Amino acid sequence: MVETKVGYPYVKGKYGIPFKDLPVNIRSITKGGSGSLLHYDIRRDSIEIEDEEFSGYHVSAKVVEDTFIAAVHTRRYITGERHPDLFARRFLIFAYEYFLSNGYEINTYSSYWIPSLDKFASTNYSQYSRMLKKGIDPEDAAKATWTGRLAGEFGFTEIESMAEDESGGLRVVFKKPDQG
Repeated sequence: MVETKVGYPYVKGKYGIPFKDLPVNIRSITKGGSGSLLHYDIRRDSIEIEDEEFSGYHVSAKVVEDTFIAAVHTRRYITGERHPDLFARRFLIFAYEYFLSNGYEINTYSSYWIPSLDKFASTNYSQYSRMLKKGIDPEDAAKATWTGRLAGEFGFTEIESMAEDESGGLRVVFKKPDQG
C-alpha cells in the first residue's frame, strides 16, 4: 500500500485516486473516485497513473539517482477540460513525499516543457514564453512558472541547467542552494 505524510484526495463516487488501497510493485487497473478506469504502476522509485480511455491524461513521477522527475497532464490543452481524478499539485506533493519516505535523497527536480504544438503542450512552456517576451531573464522566468514555484516550495530555488532540444522542448533542472 502507498502511504505518505500527505494524502491524495479520494471520495468514492466523486473524484480522486485510492492510493492507500493500491498495492506496490504491481501494474494494474483501479477505479478513480469518478468511476474512470486508471492504469497504475507503483514502485518504490516511481508512480505512473494513466486514464484508460484517454491516454493524454496521465501523471508520473520517479527518482533517478538524486533527481525527482515528473510529468503531469491533467487538463486537455485546447479545451482546458480537467480530469476528475488527477490533481497535478496534489500528485506532485504526494509523489515527492512518497519518495522521501522511501529513503531517497532528492537534490534536483527535472521538468520538461513542450511548446504549444499539440494536445500535450505545456502550461509551463506557455508561461515561460510569455515572460521571455516581456523581457524577463530566462532563469527568473523558469522559476516563476507553475512548476518553478512548486519546485521552490520543495526547496529547489536555483536553476542547475536549462537546455532546449531540437523539437523546441525545454528541460529545466531546479536545485537546492549549494547543490553541485
